Amino acid sequence: MVTGNAAIQEPATDTMTRHNAHHQGNASPAPADQTVYPGWWIVLAAGSGQMLQGGFVFWSMGLYTAAFEDVFGAPRAQINLIETCLTVSTNLLSPIAGILIDRWSVRHLMMIGLTAMGLGLIVLSQAGTLLHVWAVWASLIPLGVLLIGAIPGAAVISRWFIRRRGLALGLAATGSSIGGFLMPPLMTWMFLEWDWRTALIVAGFICFAFMPVFYFLLRNHPHDLGLSGEPDQETTLNTVPSAEATEWKIPDLLKSRLFWLQMIASGSLLAVTLGMLANLSLHAKDLGVTGQATALLYTLIAACSFCGKALAGYFMDRLGIQSCGYLICAFLSSGLLILFLWQSYPGLLAGAFVLGIGYGGVVPLWTSMPARTFGSGSVGRALGVMNPLHIPITATSAPLAGYISDTTGSYDGVFWMYGGCCALAAIALTLMGSVISSSAR
Repeated sequence: MVTGNAAIQEPATDTMTRHNAHHQGNASPAPADQTVYPGWWIVLAAGSGQMLQGGFVFWSMGLYTAAFEDVFGAPRAQINLIETCLTVSTNLLSPIAGILIDRWSVRHLMMIGLTAMGLGLIVLSQAGTLLHVWAVWASLIPLGVLLIGAIPGAAVISRWFIRRRGLALGLAATGSSIGGFLMPPLMTWMFLEWDWRTALIVAGFICFAFMPVFYFLLRNHPHDLGLSGEPDQETTLNTVPSAEATEWKIPDLLKSRLFWLQMIASGSLLAVTLGMLANLSLHAKDLGVTGQATALLYTLIAACSFCGKALAGYFMDRLGIQSCGYLICAFLSSGLLILFLWQSYPGLLAGAFVLGIGYGGVVPLWTSMPARTFGSGSVGRALGVMNPLHIPITATSAPLAGYISDTTGSYDGVFWMYGGCCALAAIALTLMGSVISSSAR
């Protein structure tokens, strides 16, 4: 088995596994007059899933925590346990989901996830206690997040794209930003005009309305449509060293130094994004900012992250993952510094703007690293195994931030903590380059 380390730094991407190559070899070539490669419809469907997942869960997390604090009157550390429930459950289920994603129909799995997401939001609307809220955030919501989010999307897109994989993953990830741009204002409006229970019921039925999108647009592999793959794929395969020789098993992944460095880099950056999404509204509340003014912060982050995701995908195909990773760390650190130094509503807006660009690159970076190193046939398994290993970093992020706020009466310590996470990610990216260099020698 080759390690494919060089694939991380270079913009070149990997080939399919032997299993997928076997299918491609039996597939008919794509028609020469094809004007729109069907893989872009896969990107659209995967982006739709990330729009619903991001819009109704991650981007609206701050709205939920603020509402639950008012309804249940619990300390912020307890309120933020919904983030822990989501993170732990999602990560524990990830290895099983990763294996299924690599072996079973992604289309069917994503439809199951969409059903779970819709049901979870509707059941959550009936919560009478904080324990009920935790239970939903530990069961149906994680299942939906896992099966319509970045992991299945990255797996199916990696099967359809090689030469433009970074761009395709980045564009699919913009779905989450679109969800963040649309859903927080919608949810805030429904919270204010009706109530939070009615808003969650409506959100659940919106999820169900997207079922035809998954059914009609998603296909597991180009050979399902009689295609051999992405246009110019053969040229890419002939000029780029393969990132894999065989299918990567879980023990092989756990023996890879690059896998562990990728886990540290992505986990640290995900801790920043998830933690700040959950706590930004509470920090704003401490500064006297509430309602639509708070929703505007999340909308601004989502709009900026849309650009960040597309740009990160584009540049990862050209500059390499390590360089883009440094830029992402720099933007996140700068946004945190602005929030620390400028504690007013204009400061919140400026910090949200810069953070949003950094946020945008995190998911494309996270999904591209295993896709480039371990290949399209193993990316679901790699991401699935990586998720539980994120738990010590990501699951403690939001509650620890809430605890720091509760005990110090300020979010200054939180900003320093997340700045340290960015530094840790940059160190991991640097060590990845050292592994690549030593492997090349």
